[in-house]
Amino acid sequence: MRWALLLTVFLLPMAIPLSEGWAEDVGRDGAWVEWTAPERVYVHQNETVSTYITLHNKADENQAFTIEALSIPAPLTTVGLPATELLVPNHLKQIAFGIRAPLSATYETLTVSFSITSDLHPEFNETVEMSVAIVPRSNLNFGVDDFATFTVDELVRTAVAVNITNNASLSDDVTFNLYTDSDWSWGWNMPEVNGNEAYTTLAPDTLAYVYLWIEVPAVENGAPLAETGPRFILSAVSGLDMAVETWTFDLLMNEKKNATIDSIESALTVAPNQDGRVQAVVRNVGNTPNTLNITLQGLTASDNPLPNTPKADRFNSSGWVVALFGGLEDIVLQPNESRVIEIGFQAPNTFEGAMHVELQVFANGAATTVSTARTVATISRISAGEVEHEPSGCLAILPNESCTVSVDVLNTGNAYNTFVLREVGTTGGFEVNVPAGGQLVQANQGARFDDITITASADALAFTVGTTTIEVLDDTGQVVDSTTVEMKVAPQIKWSFRNVEEQVNAKGRLSIAMEVRNDGNAVDGLIVQLQSSHSVDMGFIPPDIAVYEEGVEFPRSFEVNDIPLNSNFTIRAWVQLPQDQSTNGTVYINTTIRSRFAPELPFVHTSEGDYLGLAWQPSEAVDEGIDWGGMANTAVAYVKAWSGVVFSILLASIILYKAVIDRQRRLDESQTLPYQETDKQAEDWMSQYQKEAVPGEQMTAPAAPLQEVPKATYEAMFRHQHGSAEAPQPQVDAGLISAASIVLDKRTEEAKKIKADAMLADLQSIEASAPLSANETLVASTSSSVPLPPNEDVHPPAVDDLEF
Repeated sequence: MRWALLLTVFLLPMAIPLSEGWAEDVGRDGAWVEWTAPERVYVHQNETVSTYITLHNKADENQAFTIEALSIPAPLTTVGLPATELLVPNHLKQIAFGIRAPLSATYETLTVSFSITSDLHPEFNETVEMSVAIVPRSNLNFGVDDFATFTVDELVRTAVAVNITNNASLSDDVTFNLYTDSDWSWGWNMPEVNGNEAYTTLAPDTLAYVYLWIEVPAVENGAPLAETGPRFILSAVSGLDMAVETWTFDLLMNEKKNATIDSIESALTVAPNQDGRVQAVVRNVGNTPNTLNITLQGLTASDNPLPNTPKADRFNSSGWVVALFGGLEDIVLQPNESRVIEIGFQAPNTFEGAMHVELQVFANGAATTVSTARTVATISRISAGEVEHEPSGCLAILPNESCTVSVDVLNTGNAYNTFVLREVGTTGGFEVNVPAGGQLVQANQGARFDDITITASADALAFTVGTTTIEVLDDTGQVVDSTTVEMKVAPQIKWSFRNVEEQVNAKGRLSIAMEVRNDGNAVDGLIVQLQSSHSVDMGFIPPDIAVYEEGVEFPRSFEVNDIPLNSNFTIRAWVQLPQDQSTNGTVYINTTIRSRFAPELPFVHTSEGDYLGLAWQPSEAVDEGIDWGGMANTAVAYVKAWSGVVFSILLASIILYKAVIDRQRRLDESQTLPYQETDKQAEDWMSQYQKEAVPGEQMTAPAAPLQEVPKATYEAMFRHQHGSAEAPQPQVDAGLISAASIVLDKRTEEAKKIKADAMLADLQSIEASAPLSANETLVASTSSSVPLPPNEDVHPPAVDDLEF
C-alpha cells in the first residue's frame, strides 16, 4: 500500500498537464535542473503578492537549491527569500515567496531577477526574471448572487442578462468569458465581441449589462433529464489588475413527455389462412419515467382509416384478424428505455389481399405528440421497392428553363412488378413533367425511368425554392417508396438604361441623368462606376441610400443595395468638359453598372460631350464704362414709344370723369319724390276715363279692329320704348310719406268734388239714354285684347350719355 502511495506521488506531477498551467510562464530545461516561473506578476499598493519558482531535480542524486533576490528595483521588496529546498532525484518542488509594494508605490512595471544555485554543482547559477506590474486595485461585482438556476424548455433560445458594476476609482476594460462542459451553443448579444470573448469599458461607479444567449437543444433519447442541465460560469477579467470576478448559473431542463417508434418491420408475407408477426420497438424518449399508450389503426390501401374500424389493440376486417402482443400500458419505462412489441396478422383464406396497419404510440400525458409507423401484411406476394434520384442542374434553374432528374427504382419484393412514377406536392411554382410509361422490374433488380423534366415559370423570382415528391407506385397502385427533389431558381441579371438626359451648361459642365431599371428576377444591388476618356473633374451625385468612400469630394463609384424588381433607379453624374484645349474634341464617359450577383457581367452606357478649343471659344465682353449717349438715346426712344399711350390714358380719364359727373346729376334728379313734382294735368284727373261713353258726346268708331299681340312681343316693345325697370330707390322715411299722403289726399278729394259737380251738370243738360251710333258698327274680336299697362310714372333708365 505504501509503495502504491509513493508511486502515485511520483507519477502525479507527470500526469498533470503542466503545459496548460505554464502557458504564460517562462522556464529553462538544463542538464541538472529544470525550472519554470510566472512571466508577469501583478501587485497592488500596500500589498504582498505570492509568486513561485518551480524546480525539477533532473540529477541522479539529491540537490539543495537556493533562490536569492538578485535585482529588486525600489520600491519593491521580497518576502521569504533567500529560500533553500532539498529535492530528491526526478522530483518537483514549487518554492513560494512574496513580492511587496508599499503604499506610496507608483503605478509602473518593473523587472526583478532571482538567482538559482545548487550545492551539488557550484558552477550552476541560473537567473530568473519576472515582470512586476504595480497596478491599481479593481473592484468588479456582479449584481446577483454567486449562483442561480433557470428552468428552460427545449428548442428555445434562452437569453441571459446580468449586470456588473465597477466600484473602483478608475475606468476598467473588462473581458468576459463563458465556460461550460456542455456542447450547448451560446453566444453574445453585445456590440464588442471577438471570438468567444466580449468586451466593455466601465467608468468608475457605473453599471453595465452582460447579454448572452444559450440555445437549448431538444430532449433527445431522454436527455437531459428533467430538472438537470449544464452549468455555466461567466467570468469578468479586469483590465487593471487581471482580477477575475465570476458568476455561476445552471440551466435545468423542464419536463418533456414523448415516445417514439424506433423500428418496425415494414411488411410481412403470409400464406393464405396463416398467421405471422412483425416486431416493433417503442421507446420513452421523454426525460421522466412514464407509461406508453399503444394502439393499432387499420388502413385502407390508400392509407385512410378503415371504415367502422376504430383504433384498438385488436380488430377484425375483411377476414383479417390483427392483434397487439406485449402492448400492456401499465409498464413504466425509464427515460430512453425501450420495449419490444409484436403485431400479429391472421390472413383470410384467400389467394391475394393485404392488410395495412398503423401503429400509434404516445406517452401518457402527451396525447398530442403521437408517433406513428405503418406496416402491411400481404398474402403470398410482397410488393416493395426503393427509389433514388439524381438531379442535373435543378439547383440553378433560370426562368422559363428546365432541368432533368434521373430516377432509379429497385424491386425489393419477392415477385416481378411494374412501377410507375407520380408527382405530388410540388411547391415553388415549378412545373414537373413525369414520364407516363412504367418499368417492368424483376425481383431484386433495378431499372431507370425516362428523365423527369422540371421547368421554372417565366416570372419566377430568384432564389425561389421548391420541392417535388416523386412517388413510385406498383402494379396495384400502392406507393412503395418516394423521393423528394429540391429545386431553386437562379438569379437572372438584367438591367436596362432608360430616359437618358445629357445637358451641357454655359460653363461647360455636362450633366448626365439616367434611369436604370431592374428587369431581372432578383432584388439586386449595384456597383456603379464612372470612367472618362480625358482627365477631367467629374463625379456622381450619390443618392441617400448609396454607399461610397467617406471623405471623397467627387465620388466616382458607389454601391446601392436591395433594389426591388421592376423598379427604376436614377443615376446622376457630372463631368467638367475641358476648357483649355487647343483643338476641339469629344469626351467619352462610360457609366458602368455591375450586379452584386454577377459582377463579371457589366452594363455600360457611353455618354459624349463635345468641347471647343481655345481658338473657337467665344471671347468675353470687355467693360468699356458707362455709355451716357446710348442711355440718352434709349430714354428718347422710350418717350416716343409711350407718348401715345400716355395721351390716350389722359383723354380716357377726362371722358370717364365727365360721365361720372353727369351720372351723379341724373341720379340726384331721379331721387325727387313724385308728390314733389308738378304735373301739368294734375287737375284733369278724369282724362283717363275718356274712352268710356259719355252722354251727349259724339264718339267715332275705330278705323280697324284690335290686333292680338303676343305677350313676349309686347314685353319686348315695352322695354324698347320705356327701358328696363329702374332699381328700387332707398326707402323714404315713413313719417314723411305719411305727411305727404295726408296733404295729397286732401287736395285730391277737393278736386274730385269739383269735377264731379261739373260732370253732373253736363249729364243733366244732355240725353244719355240713347247709345252711340258708332258702337253699332264695332266687330267683336275673337281674341283677347292686350291689357294696357297701369298709368304709373315710369322713369326712363339712366343712360350715361356724354353732354359736352
